[in-house]
Amino acid sequence: MIVYVVRRLLQFIPILIGLVTVLFALLNILPGDPARMMAGPFANPDVVETIRQEMGFDRPLLVQYLDNIWNLARGEFGRSYQSRRPILKDMLEVFPKTFQLALAAEVTSAFIGIWLGVIAATRRNGWADRLIMAVAALNLSFPLFWLALMLQIVFAVFLRMLPPSGYGAGFDRFIILPAFTLALPSLGLLARITRAALLEVMGEDYIRTARAKGLKATLITRRHILPNALIPIVTTIGTDFVRLLGGIPIIEVIFSWPGIGKYAYDALVFRDLPALQASVIILAISVSLVNLVVDLLYAFINPRIRYV
Repeated sequence: MIVYVVRRLLQFIPILIGLVTVLFALLNILPGDPARMMAGPFANPDVVETIRQEMGFDRPLLVQYLDNIWNLARGEFGRSYQSRRPILKDMLEVFPKTFQLALAAEVTSAFIGIWLGVIAATRRNGWADRLIMAVAALNLSFPLFWLALMLQIVFAVFLRMLPPSGYGAGFDRFIILPAFTLALPSLGLLARITRAALLEVMGEDYIRTARAKGLKATLITRRHILPNALIPIVTTIGTDFVRLLGGIPIIEVIFSWPGIGKYAYDALVFRDLPALQASVIILAISVSLVNLVVDLLYAFINPRIRYV
């Protein structure tokens, strides 16, 4: 198991180098002078030139790229072009907020989605099954930005039940709207996956034997069907959590949630290469670790799975 974990972590090094290379190339292709952006549109040319020399923008691109790789290898992300603050300090502030939002959305979607999937599977082809599957398909069809705006209009403007945007203490009323917006498509997908996984297990011989022994349906579902259908469900939860970590900048922007997604969006707008690069690297590492944890969970769910 340890050898497998170390090998997976080592395999991620070339992926990080590739991400840094592509990002560095793309940002240097974009028009505009980062020194001018940092100094402001009305800054003196001497000030702009001083910033260019301080930040190393006057050096050849190859030298800038190699220095960039070397700094990252030492764990130095540099300073933000916008705030002039150490980027590592910014990451320690914004990433936990994104993790809070992703965790709240995933817990909500997992609880509701699995529950709906179990109901749909145990009432196969009934009205509850058809209604749940129709709602699940509808949830997957809504554009996320449109769904966010509609929820803001309904719950913040008309009903005045929840704040339209902002950040409070983390797990409070400010997190409800963005978390529920992210959870709606996720719970629809999870309900469909749970239903399919349960139906596959329900056709096994040991389930028919349990029913023949006269065990209650709820007991069979809880002790025999659901535990043996966990692998596709856990896979879906892990994949969805990865999507939430790396794919929620638009939600953070709409709800003014100060997470890493909004931080990366602002960095892209202002061509803040160190900040954007750090955001991508942190998200890539998070995605890799979540995928690794999901793979390791398989061995606990199914003892027959072994990693060498």
